[in-house]
Amino acid sequence: MVATPIRGTPALLIKSARERSLIVADLHLGIEGELASKGVSLPSQIPKVKERLLELIKRRRPDRLIFLGDVKHNVPIASWQEWRELPGFFEELAKLVRVEIIRGNHDGGLEGMVPREVKIHGARGIVLGKRKRVGLMHGHTWPSPEVLNTKLLAAAHNHPAVEFRDELGGRTIEPVWLRAKLDASKFPKRLQEQIEGEPPELLVIPAFSELVGGAAVNRGIPKKLIGPMFKSGVVKLDEAEAYLLDGTFLGKVCVLRK
Repeated sequence: MVATPIRGTPALLIKSARERSLIVADLHLGIEGELASKGVSLPSQIPKVKERLLELIKRRRPDRLIFLGDVKHNVPIASWQEWRELPGFFEELAKLVRVEIIRGNHDGGLEGMVPREVKIHGARGIVLGKRKRVGLMHGHTWPSPEVLNTKLLAAAHNHPAVEFRDELGGRTIEPVWLRAKLDASKFPKRLQEQIEGEPPELLVIPAFSELVGGAAVNRGIPKKLIGPMFKSGVVKLDEAEAYLLDGTFLGKVCVLRK
C-alpha cells in the first residue's frame, strides 16, 4: 500500500493492488456564514469545492473518496446553508465514487445531510489495507489501537501551514504537509499497552478549504497546534518535516522556527 500526496493539491492518494482511495480533509463547508457575521460577505464556496473534487476524481479515478473530518463548519448547530446545500453536494459525488467520512469535531448532525450510501465512521479512525497498513483519522481524539498498529497514520485537524515574511513586513501563509515521528512513551498507558512494535509515522494533511487559514508551524508553537497527540507531546514536532503542496521540502520545524 502506497500513500502519495497529489502534487499541487491538499489531497492524498492511497493505492493498493485492489483499490485507490482519495483522501481530503477539513473542507469546513458553510464557513461563509461565520465570515458573514464578521463582516466578510462571500458567495457559497460549495460549488467551487465540488468542482475541485470532481476534477481530482476525473484525473485520479479513485474507488473511494474519504473525508478526514470537518466536512461541515458550523457547530453545535448546522446553518441553513449546510442543510440546503450539503445533501446535493454528497449526492453528486456519490454517483461517481464510494464516499466515506471519518467524523471530525465539526461534524455533529451530519447524518441528516448525507445520502444513505455515504458511510460515516467514528472519530477514532479506520484502517486501510492488510500489509503496510494505513490509519486514517481526523485528529481531535486519541486514535484507536487498530489505527496505532499501522505503518502510517494520516490525520488532519490542525490545518498546518508555514508563515513567510519579506523585508518590508509582508506576510503570506502557505499550507504544508507535515511528516513526524511519534513518541510511544507519551501515549496514555492504556494505548501504550496496545502498541505492537513502533508506532506509525504521522502525516498531517493540510486543509482542503481555502478559507480556514492555517496554524503556522514556524510561529507560536506549540500553542496553536491542537488535538491530544500534539498537546501531550506524542508528536515529535521539532523534528517534523514540512513540505509545500508542490513538494518543496522546507526543512524540519526546529529549523523553520529560527
